[in-house]
Amino acid sequence: MAEAEVLPVSVDDIAEILPFVRQADIDEISEALGVPMERALYDAITGSLNARKIVAGGKVVAVFGDAVYSVLGSVGVPWLISTVHVEQHARAFLKVCKPEVQGMLTRHHHLLNYVDARNTAAIRWLRWLGFHFSPAAPYGARRFKFHKFTLSRGE
Repeated sequence: MAEAEVLPVSVDDIAEILPFVRQADIDEISEALGVPMERALYDAITGSLNARKIVAGGKVVAVFGDAVYSVLGSVGVPWLISTVHVEQHARAFLKVCKPEVQGMLTRHHHLLNYVDARNTAAIRWLRWLGFHFSPAAPYGARRFKFHKFTLSRGE
C-alpha cells in the first residue's frame, strides 16, 4: 500500500488532474454551482493560502486548500476536489487528512464551506474529520440542496 505525499499544487497540474476528477465532485461544482471544473480548480488553486495535492502510488488522489472567507472573523474556506484514484488509495488519503485540517485551523479560527447533499461520500468523510452540519438548504447558482459545514479551533 502506497503512502501518501502532500505536495504543492499549481495551475500547471490542472490538465493532469482534470480527466480524473470524481463524478460526484463534477456534479457538485459544475451542475450545482454552475462553474466548469477547470475554472473551479484554477480559482481554488490560485485563491488559496496553501493549495496542495495528495499523491499516492504516483497518482494525484486529491487537491485541496483553504482560502480566506473573512479576515475579521478568522474564517477560512476549506476545499477538496478528489480524483477517481482516491478509492484505490483511501487509507493513505485518510491518513493525511486530519493533520491537514489541523493545519488549516492554525491559519483560521473557524472553517466553513458547503457540500452537495447528494455527495454522501464527502459528507461521511467530513463528519469523520469532525465537521458539524446544518440542514440541507438551496445554495449556489442552481439552488441545489447543500449542507453548510463548520469546524472551529479547539473542537
